[in-house]
Amino acid sequence: MSLRPPAAFIACFASAWLTAFAASAQAAPATAPHAAACVAALKAREASMAASSPPGTPAEPELLSVVQGGIAIIGTQYLAGLREAEARQMLDAAEHEFQSLPPPEAQARQAACQQEGSALYRHASAFERMLITRAAERRIRRLRGG
Repeated sequence: MSLRPPAAFIACFASAWLTAFAASAQAAPATAPHAAACVAALKAREASMAASSPPGTPAEPELLSVVQGGIAIIGTQYLAGLREAEARQMLDAAEHEFQSLPPPEAQARQAACQQEGSALYRHASAFERMLITRAAERRIRRLRGG
């Protein structure tokens, strides 16, 4: 016997979460291009961290925090109306631009974006933080090939 909830319940649940997240995401990035630049910077940082630190090491909580911040930024832009096709184009351009930055500027951007993402995460409700954390844990498993 399957215990899966009906699709209508899941859709209603997701809609309620998105509405709640939109209401609490007051520290959202000002613009979609800025958000894309931050997500590109955090993706570069998370990839580097995942490659250099095995699971269970002291760097694990920091990696989780980086991924959570990126997901929080993505969520605010989605709720602001940015859709996947446009977001992917912006992210591709932002990743290319990030790769051309001098290392000190890249590190400064990563630090600023980490602070921004962490602030969004801290201001999210407990339910939103749970959803973001679960998504971050899945992303980390994918980064590590799991």
